[in-house]
Amino acid sequence: MIYLDNAATTAMYPQCLNDFRKYGVEEFFNPSAYYAQAGANARAVENARKNVLSALGAGEGSHLVFTASGSESDNIAMRCCLKKKKGRIIVGALEHAAVFNTAKALENEGYVLDVAECDRSGAVDVAKLLDMLDDDVVFVSIMHVCNETGAFNDVTAIAEEVKRRCPRCVFHSDGVQAFLKVPLSLAATKIDLYSVSAHKVHGPKGVGALYLAPTLNASTFVYGGGQESGVRSGTENVPGIAAFSTAVSIGKPLRKAKSDSFARHKRMLAEFLERYGDQVRVTTDVERSEGGIFHFSFGDVRGEVLVHSLERMGYLVGTGSACSSKKAQKRIPDALGLHGGFAEGAIRISLDGDESDEDIDGLCRAIDECRQTLQKYSRI
Repeated sequence: MIYLDNAATTAMYPQCLNDFRKYGVEEFFNPSAYYAQAGANARAVENARKNVLSALGAGEGSHLVFTASGSESDNIAMRCCLKKKKGRIIVGALEHAAVFNTAKALENEGYVLDVAECDRSGAVDVAKLLDMLDDDVVFVSIMHVCNETGAFNDVTAIAEEVKRRCPRCVFHSDGVQAFLKVPLSLAATKIDLYSVSAHKVHGPKGVGALYLAPTLNASTFVYGGGQESGVRSGTENVPGIAAFSTAVSIGKPLRKAKSDSFARHKRMLAEFLERYGDQVRVTTDVERSEGGIFHFSFGDVRGEVLVHSLERMGYLVGTGSACSSKKAQKRIPDALGLHGGFAEGAIRISLDGDESDEDIDGLCRAIDECRQTLQKYSRI
């Protein structure tokens, strides 16, 4: 079985299991307790915090709050870091549901929500975004790498221009699909908030983090004992946090090699799909995307059916949100300009970076065989 749905989740590095045994079984102490063993656990959390901040290229005085997920990080960013109780919020059209749905909730609470359009590859239309800015804008959230298509947004340049025009607004970026895949030095940017998740970089599920710039403070999200600088109370998940740090240490040196692999294999997929002409829409712009996400859509085969067919041939891929039957998720194909059969035919292949050329060749043959079979028995 060849797993090609890494944008959904990744396999945890085996080395992370050592952290779960150490801090979950052997040295299981509560880091807030006063005895020496607990102090060692508290230091483990702080060392992990420094390691993740270093991987983010964070500067002196910046903060990192450990959370339970990338989604929670997004929620804290939007709910706890707004400087004003009213005003305009701008989010990208393809933002993850954790951002988009939180923005919708804030709209119901009195904020004005505006959505920045994207192009057909999923990248934010920067010119249109900048035209939306005025003194009433209090929060802007633009994802770094689109979880649907892999489209890259230059959030460093975008944040610079947004803050120049709206210096008092807060700029957030969901970096879940970019972390350890795209070079980043947050210290040299105007980005105020940046969300990451452990299980997208071969760490454990149930752990995320939110970066806060030195000038920014967050209000309380969870009340209790005051852990995580009073933002998110509750006994720290020391095994998970330590395992996240281990995954970061392992993954950081692999970035360049994986990036080269991503680029080569996305080109292979794009060249293979050229044979189908106007029967397929390749959404991912290989030259302007980052990470291992490759998104395309057939107009005459349902994505969900093709996923199951590929599974039977030994390939696990995803559909992304574009094929969701839920009305709320129709915003994804609409934003990408996918209509009719193409809206139902999306496939998201997300690579890990260790696939061989033979793996991708085999996938291409499987896609072709499955499509030919499905065309005989299934019509949209």
